[in-house]
Amino acid sequence: MICIFLCVTCFSKAQTRWLARADSLLAQKAYFEASVAYERVLFNNASPQINFQAALGKTQCLKQQSLFANAVTFLSGQLAAAYPDSLSYRLRYEQILCAYLAGQFENTLSTIQQLTYLYPDQSAPPLVSVIQILSLNELQRWPEASAAYQQLLTWQGIDTTQHQPYQQLPKLKSQKKAQWLSTFLPGGGQFYAGKPGEALLSIAVQGAGLYFGITSFLQGYYISAWGIGAGLFGSFHMGGVRRAEVLVQQHNQKKIKSFNEQVKAQLLETVHP
Repeated sequence: MICIFLCVTCFSKAQTRWLARADSLLAQKAYFEASVAYERVLFNNASPQINFQAALGKTQCLKQQSLFANAVTFLSGQLAAAYPDSLSYRLRYEQILCAYLAGQFENTLSTIQQLTYLYPDQSAPPLVSVIQILSLNELQRWPEASAAYQQLLTWQGIDTTQHQPYQQLPKLKSQKKAQWLSTFLPGGGQFYAGKPGEALLSIAVQGAGLYFGITSFLQGYYISAWGIGAGLFGSFHMGGVRRAEVLVQQHNQKKIKSFNEQVKAQLLETVHP
């Protein structure tokens, strides 16, 4: 028994030293080396409290390296271990942050739902509500985002009638309409997407190909008419259709990003005035 007690004591002290070593590397911004040191602490299966500190430290290292998706995967593995509720709650909170920063918006919402379901007695920090609203915005689930926004303002005791960003949603354009226009009217999709310069260029190139094909055919150069004229027109026609879709996507993303930034600024001002 004495030997076991001494071994456990020495082992705990060794893990504490490694944890301190990892924290020192993190403070020196040696994120990769710190991550390896934290992993060593976790591998040796120390106490839940030491493992928790090591898990938080490694998560911080991954976040500093912008490896947010890796942090989500790492935290998923950690949550499978037996942590007390108070510690696992904090790890799930970190997982929500990392999932949002990784652009995993569906996963972010799913993790928030798990947090509410697993810890019904704990009220989530306001920042979790902010992340939920921003994730819904990214997914263009406007009605749900508006409801969550109003709920957060109500919790914060703010007059909801003075803050109504969802009454002016970004005006998005239809990819199908752009595709249809470019299919039957060369350059039409580019005009619709707000790119008149590209529209005129598309019309000129397709017109040149069509003109070359027709004149070659009328002069009896059937191979040139088909191989060059028709080929040039067909290639740029199909390329114009795809380009119109891309331009509409870029237009919509720009509008959504601008709207989300506006909502984000309002929310952060609300949560951290």
